[in-house]
Amino acid sequence: MVFLTLWFTAAAGALPAPVLVQPAERADWQLHGSAFYCRMQQEVRGFGQVSFLVEPGYSLRLELELIQPHQALTEASVMARPADWQQRIVATSSYPYSAELYHDRQVSFIAAALPLLQQIQSGHWLEFELGAPGQVQPLLLTSVRGAEAVAQFRRCIAQMAPLSWQQARDSDIPFEAGQRTLTRPQLAQLAQLVRYLQFDPSVHKILIDGHSDDVGTSLANRLVSKERADEVAAQLIELGVKAAMLEVRAHGNRYPLLHHQGASGATNSRVTVRLIRAGTEQEVTTR
Repeated sequence: MVFLTLWFTAAAGALPAPVLVQPAERADWQLHGSAFYCRMQQEVRGFGQVSFLVEPGYSLRLELELIQPHQALTEASVMARPADWQQRIVATSSYPYSAELYHDRQVSFIAAALPLLQQIQSGHWLEFELGAPGQVQPLLLTSVRGAEAVAQFRRCIAQMAPLSWQQARDSDIPFEAGQRTLTRPQLAQLAQLVRYLQFDPSVHKILIDGHSDDVGTSLANRLVSKERADEVAAQLIELGVKAAMLEVRAHGNRYPLLHHQGASGATNSRVTVRLIRAGTEQEVTTR
C-alpha cells in the first residue's frame, strides 16, 4: 500500500505526487460475471481497483474503488491516451471526463464508460487524476490484450438477465378505461419478465392481481379486473410459464392506489405481477 500512503501524506503536505503506473505484467483485464452482473477489472497494487461494470437494468459504468476511504477527495477525471506502442501510428487521446458519483472510497464514471471501453478495445490506456486540496494524484492504467478482454465482456453482457431481482419482483401493468387486452409495449414487458425467469429458478410462484377503477357497479368492476388478470396469465402461459405457478386474483375497485381518480384523470385500472421465491417469507397481500 505504499503508493496510497504516499498520496495521503503528500495531500496533507501539498507535495507533488508521483505518477502511479500500472506495470505491464499486471495490465491484463480480469473478467468476472454471472447472469446478474459482468465486471472487467484490473487490480492496482497498493491503490485499489478499476473496473467496467454492468448490472441488469443499469447503464455501463466505470468504477475506481480505493483501498481506503479518502475524505479529502473532491474531484476525479479520466481520459484515454495512446499506448506507448501506438505512438508511431495515428492515435488520439480523448477529452477528460469528470466523475458523476462519489461514495466513501468509490468513484463512478457513467458518461465516460462506453466511449472509454471502445478506446480500450482499440488498445488505448486510461489516465486518471484524483484531486484533493493541494494535491492531484495521477494514475496511468496500462492495458494488455484490450480487444480480447472487451470482446469477452460484451459476450458476458449479451448473456445477462434483462432485469435485476428488485426490478422483476413487482411489476405494474396499467390499463386504460375499457381496455381488456394487452398492448404491444405490455406484451414486451411480460416477455422480458419471462426471460428473467429463465435465469432465476428460485421463483416458484407468481401472483397476478387484477384491479379496476370505481366506475360502474362492484360486480362489473370485479369482472373487468378478472378479465385483465386472466389476459396477463394467458400471455405468460403462452410465453412458456407453467400454469401451476400462477395464482390469479380479481379485486375490482377494492384496493385503489389513488382516491378520487375521476377528478384527477388518473386511474386505478391495473394488473400487478409479483414473483415469489422458494424458501423466503412473502406477504401474500393485495396491492
